[in-house]
Amino acid sequence: MELKPFLSCLCAFIVLLAAQFSNATALESSELVTLPLMPEKAVVSYDDPGPAIDSTLNETLSSEAISETTSLVSYLQPVEENTAPYFPFGQVRTIVQNYPSGRQKSALSIGFVARSLYLNDQRIQWSGFEATFAGEGALLANYRTTSGSWKTSIESELFLNQPFEKNILLDNQERRSYAENYNLDILELSRLNIALRNGDWKLSAGKMWTPFGRHYSQLWTNRLLDAPFIRTEAIRWRETGILLRYDPAPWIAEVGVFNGSPNRDANSSKALVARIGAEATNWAVGGSLKAQDGLGSENQKIFNRHVGIDAMVRQGRWQLSTEVIYDEYGLRRENFDPLDIFWEKSIYFRELNDGPYNPITGLGYYVALDFTGDVWLVSLNYGQFFPETIGDVRHDRTQTRGILKIARSFGQNVQVYTVVMKENDGYVAQQGQTRRGTVLVTGLQYTY
Repeated sequence: MELKPFLSCLCAFIVLLAAQFSNATALESSELVTLPLMPEKAVVSYDDPGPAIDSTLNETLSSEAISETTSLVSYLQPVEENTAPYFPFGQVRTIVQNYPSGRQKSALSIGFVARSLYLNDQRIQWSGFEATFAGEGALLANYRTTSGSWKTSIESELFLNQPFEKNILLDNQERRSYAENYNLDILELSRLNIALRNGDWKLSAGKMWTPFGRHYSQLWTNRLLDAPFIRTEAIRWRETGILLRYDPAPWIAEVGVFNGSPNRDANSSKALVARIGAEATNWAVGGSLKAQDGLGSENQKIFNRHVGIDAMVRQGRWQLSTEVIYDEYGLRRENFDPLDIFWEKSIYFRELNDGPYNPITGLGYYVALDFTGDVWLVSLNYGQFFPETIGDVRHDRTQTRGILKIARSFGQNVQVYTVVMKENDGYVAQQGQTRRGTVLVTGLQYTY
């Protein structure tokens, strides 16, 4: 694809938004807020995603400005809004504007993260893609304005990905069926949505984080592979559609109609996704539902239905969270060969069939413990998935995944991190080879 016109338009859009804040004659006040890397405390604003300003900044900002300013702070996952799965954005610079009338206020948040990493994924040793150095990044632009009782936000998020080399081994049908897994878009649209709020009601439309469940731990790759099994294999991180939210604190109820997949749909049917729960700064609990006849078209259609519960509690620098889901997956029809798949495919043999229009079922969970210090972050995660027995030994085994993450900050902008993920292994998987269950990710991350 031709990138220069797209990048030029994006830069022009950001510059245009920023330019309106430089007109001092139209504004009463302006604050440039750079948040500390690891605040000890944060208060959740129910109007916008992300924790609000740390108490140490109260002396420099008015209480009115603080209530209108939000940010995505590195290592701290917001507990509200439909941005629950944390994304590695780090610090966000926010410009707050108070107009002379006192009734209109605006804020522009811009965040950027650049990451260099080494990835060694022994689960896909058979593919030739298991070990690589890479560079990637992400860009966030979030514009919010308040006029009277109405609040409007435009949220956009882009990932910058380095593609794989095209000289890959596709010498048989099984390898070819996994080829799309390694076809990365250089520019990936992660989020783009518009939201309108009045009081406790909010309507969002576009591509957004899924309202299903909540995930709170820091992630360190654009592909979000360093997450629990039920998050990487069952729950879609993003949904595209319309979401209605009602949130009189501490209660939250969300219901939306979505494509069912993150991008534009190849399916005439749509998915219902809903969550109801209660959330505050230091705790959260909720239940979620996703209902749809399947993703894709005709005999290629794949089940993607689940119900789940989630919970979180924070105490000081410690955070404990969990999710549990009942999952329905697999091919809807028996007359499609999984080796003919040409879209992204699970390495856990989830695209199988257990009879016509009969989903494969499974139960999964994880428990995560996170510690956030002044310069250190440590995260422990353990989970399992118990699939239904369907007579295929490659599929019919409990999947266990443990994750250890350690990160060290140097100054306000740079982190060194290492992720070690270990799964059960020793069984025969792709290409008749014995599965290896170790994944290592290590690298540097710069946040602006």
